[in-house]
Amino acid sequence: MADTIAFPSVAWFQRLAQLMHESRARQIQLGYVDCTVLFTVSDGGAGGRPWSALVTFEEFDAVDVREAGPADAASADFALEAPLATWREMIESIAVGGGRPDLEHTLNRLSHLGEPLRVTSDDVLKKDLYFRFNQSLQEFVNASANFRTQIASP
Repeated sequence: MADTIAFPSVAWFQRLAQLMHESRARQIQLGYVDCTVLFTVSDGGAGGRPWSALVTFEEFDAVDVREAGPADAASADFALEAPLATWREMIESIAVGGGRPDLEHTLNRLSHLGEPLRVTSDDVLKKDLYFRFNQSLQEFVNASANFRTQIASP
């Protein structure tokens, strides 16, 4: 685990995509995932502005990862948005748990009441994709346990 990758960054999400590709057998166990997700750190950009990555999942892979601007939101099926502190806690919990967060820091738990992680979409059917593919998305971020994450300062 020699590499350290900054969060939030495109490189961080690209590394997760690479690890997802390398764990195809696990992805097949979970089932396919077909959605485009806007991962947003509400205060993770320059000057505390929002920062987002757009990740496209097809079947058992993340096939595209890129930094997203405001215009890209329309191409996402749904967005996952939380402040940097929430992302930090989840990533740290995943690292401490060796690839499994404690029950208070799963995507499902953090989004359950609509805060601190918000799931948003203009289309309720597309928003439902979050719940359908939740375990695959959790495994995607759980892969961050395979490298060091340097969390940006707020």
